[in-house]
Parts: sequence; C-alpha cells; structure tokens
Amino acid sequence: MEKKIKYITYQTFPAKTANSIQTISTVKYFARAGLKTILIYPLRNWDSSNNLEKIKMNYGFQDNIELIGTIHPLPFKKIKPLERYWYLISHFLWSFFTVQKYYENKNEMYFTRSEWVFYFLSKKKANVIYECHQVSKLKKILVNSSLISKSSKVITLTDNIKNELNSDFNDRIEIIGSAYDDDFFFSSSMRKNEIVYAGSLLRFGQSRGLEILFDKSLNLNLKNLKIIIISSDEKGINFFNDLIGRNELNLDFHIISKINQKEIGEILAHAKVGLLVNNNTKHASLYSSPIKYFEYLASGLNVVATDLDSHRKLPLSDKIEFYEIDNIRSFESAIINAINKSNENNSDIDNYSMSKRVDRILSLYK
Repeated sequence: MEKKIKYITYQTFPAKTANSIQTISTVKYFARAGLKTILIYPLRNWDSSNNLEKIKMNYGFQDNIELIGTIHPLPFKKIKPLERYWYLISHFLWSFFTVQKYYENKNEMYFTRSEWVFYFLSKKKANVIYECHQVSKLKKILVNSSLISKSSKVITLTDNIKNELNSDFNDRIEIIGSAYDDDFFFSSSMRKNEIVYAGSLLRFGQSRGLEILFDKSLNLNLKNLKIIIISSDEKGINFFNDLIGRNELNLDFHIISKINQKEIGEILAHAKVGLLVNNNTKHASLYSSPIKYFEYLASGLNVVATDLDSHRKLPLSDKIEFYEIDNIRSFESAIINAINKSNENNSDIDNYSMSKRVDRILSLYK
C-alpha cells in the first residue's frame, strides 16, 4: 500500500513569498521520497489556484503531487481595519472544518505550518508534525496542548524558538533549520564583481535595513562593482526605487523583480557576495533562519550579515563577515573583506539541502 502524507496549510498558492517557496520545495521532496503527497490549502486570494500545471510552472518543478484548493468563503481581509482579527477568525474556522473533512486515520502522516491545524489534528491523535517559525502566547498554549498527544511532534527553525516554547514535551521538539533547494542552487568558478541581496525588502511593514547601501557616505571604492537586489516585494521595490531616484549614488544598482528560482540560482552562482541584512526586531534577532543564507552558501558566495544572535547561531557562521547594525564604517569594512576573499565551495553545505532536510523530517514519523 502506497504511503501517504498530507501537508495542510493556511498559506495559499501561487505566491512569491519565501514561505510559499519553502512549502512547495518540501512537498516536492516528500513526493521524491516515494510518498503520495497531497497539499491542502485555501483559495483565499483572487489569483489562488489548484491547477497543478500552473503551480508547476510558477515554482519550476515537474513532480506529481495532488493539490486540494478549498473554497474560502470566510471573512479574510474583508474589512481593512479589522483585517488582523478576520485573519485569526478565518484561520481558526478553516483549520477546524478542513481537519474534520480531510483527516482519515492515525496511520496517515500529516505535516503543517498552522498551529490550529496542528491542534485539531492532535485531538484526533493524528501522526502529525508542526513546523514552528515564531512564537506567540497563543502558539505556546496550542503547542503544549497539542503535544499531550504522543503522536504529535514539533520542529523549530532555531534553538531560541524551542527554548521560548518552554514546553514540557521537549523530547518531541526537534531543531531543523532552513535549507536550500538542490534543484536551483549551485556554485561556479566564474565570478563577477557583484553583491547580491535576494528576498523581501520589508518584513511586517518595516525595512530590513538595506537602505545602508544608499548612504552617501558609503565608500567602497571598488571597480566595476554592481549591486543586484532580487525581490518580488512590490512595496519595498517602490521604496528603494524612490531612494535611487532621489539620491546621486556612485554605485551601479539593479533591482530585479520578475524572476524564477532557476534564474536566481544562475545570478547567485556567478556573484561574489551575498547580503544577509535584517533589522533588530525580536523576530529577526531570535527566530530567523533565512533560506537565502543557505542559498548563498550553496552558490559559493561570501556572506556579509547584520550582527544578530540568530545570524551568529547559523551553521558555518564562522565564514560570515559580520557588521554592526546601522554602522556604515563597519558595513563598509565587511563588504571590502568579503569582496577581497576568494570564493570557496564548502562541502558541509550539502548537509543543509532540502532533500536532506526532508529526510530528517520523515525520520521523525512513527
């Protein structure tokens, strides 16, 4: 009998967010592990789709998975001032009804990034793993209540998340960080004098701190240096295009938005430096395990990163050039050091591929 895994999530597809790309990458490798893989999610945006060919084209894969896009007549984003509360209500209701409909038996495997899906599945004693990316009071309550069921497990991105959950069931919480997709990221011996940032420019409406590149006092004094910013974050792109337009800058900036994962991999493989920039919010300093970091390493880039606790705890962080947040001279020094270093392939990065990550996840099921 074919083994089956259901990934039930309150995300929607297609989307350009890092979390949606990570989810598709995960289900892709579930399928490659020989599992019948079913992705269940709400069609809650105007462009949401459960057309497999459209999803394959958007994310660049050919593996066969089953998509179940559920109708979402719930009050998501209906009234702007109450958007956050509608989201919470919709998430709760969708999770409850979806679990009632799609739970089958205890032998089936379930995976989720939704704390409410995790909670409702745990009450059915389902064989379920929840992937936790951040902590709130509600999540702590739901996680601890869910882990009463011995069939429930949690994976967290960092030890800070695990510690903050403060669970009585720590033996069923594993730390498994982010990973790069083996299909798209590789290293090349041919390098250009390019600094690359790939990812969202804003998080929760706040800048990640990339505007340090636009400081007029920044003096890199490097020939033929190009700065490439890759992002699908429209608000962030508009913000930085405005900065470029209002300032006389010495650096050669290129902002690229409409690009797929394969094309990103090609750019990274031939660049020199990858930027890991973040602000000093609680989420960034404690919970972050950025996918871009592992993509940079898989591409052989030298990494320049904001000096945060979460970045210091990343695997292979001894290779990172750190700089003090909002310190232009510290940033300048880190960039120059990274540019002047040779680009080396680190064989240990193979341990942080998505295929290896999925192997670890599947080993946790009973």
